[in-house]
Amino acid sequence: MQMIPHNKVGLIAADLRAVESVLASGWIAQGPAAQALEADFVRRFGSGAACALSSGTAALFLALKGLGAGPGESVAVPTYACSALLNAIFMVGATPRVVDVRPDDFCLNPDAVMRQAADARFVIAVHAFGAPADVAGLQIRGRRVVEDCCQALGGETALGGLGTQGEAAVFSFYATKIVTGGQGGLLWSRDPAVAEAARDYRQFDCRETYVPRFNFQMTDIQAALVNSQMTRLAAIRTRRATIVGRYLDALPPGLTAQAGLGDMGRMVYRCAVLVPDRESREALRAHLTAAGIGCIVPVERFELLHRYLNLDPENYPVAERLADTALSLPLYPALSDAEVEQVCLALQGFRP
Repeated sequence: MQMIPHNKVGLIAADLRAVESVLASGWIAQGPAAQALEADFVRRFGSGAACALSSGTAALFLALKGLGAGPGESVAVPTYACSALLNAIFMVGATPRVVDVRPDDFCLNPDAVMRQAADARFVIAVHAFGAPADVAGLQIRGRRVVEDCCQALGGETALGGLGTQGEAAVFSFYATKIVTGGQGGLLWSRDPAVAEAARDYRQFDCRETYVPRFNFQMTDIQAALVNSQMTRLAAIRTRRATIVGRYLDALPPGLTAQAGLGDMGRMVYRCAVLVPDRESREALRAHLTAAGIGCIVPVERFELLHRYLNLDPENYPVAERLADTALSLPLYPALSDAEVEQVCLALQGFRP
């Protein structure tokens, strides 16, 4: 029995041709393809400016820096998230304020921000696994919000595309993301000055004046790969939604899932199912593995940001529970209908 991997890159012939075109051009460093990617985001969002970068972490660092976060400032972040958030905050010299999340959508809880990060003037609103964070609720008291869209590229709500409500938005093109260049990231802001500050920092060489900068450039090879996939972003969203719909219909009694997986316009990055307790989670993982299905714990307990910072776990009960009870199923457009059916049958056969 061949294992269905949890993640799989779904490149097609058009993607390969796009890369081959760049290779044939002789210009493989940052150049026209990266500029085209930036222009595409400006067109999609209808205004502002964008800066293509080497990673989503670089984008997050430069978004915070461009908005004025630095020494003496605090940045509120969800604890149920990637450590890249902490890295970016420490890189600008600011202080992270780690906050618990909501149990339904796994996103930052604005009420918890008031309790646990009242002094924070900046917030990183992670759209967890594609679920829209409450950006408006996080912007009260003049807080400046960076929307982390690394798991939500192409997601839309009644208010518009995810990334358009905050002061800046960041995206990742890592190998397992919605659209990939292998590596890569992008910053967009409706305020062109934020993106221009990122571009100034990225352009480290051949400058008339010196200030510390860093090479955060994206190559045209990466940009061409991303540009090719961006042309079918709507189809990617539709295929992911179709697969998730099948999974939700197959969930047995006792299993639930992250809220909003079936919402129209949602770009579902992970299909996170929830079981009653850690023992049941491990039983489900063993059951799926025996059925030839790869699955992962999306955020392990040791990865919770409050644990990295040695903060009291009792102050983060929701995230602690999610770390014990969530399991992520395979979800990507390259899944065949037969593989989706295999996952559904395995789910239907599980009894917690």
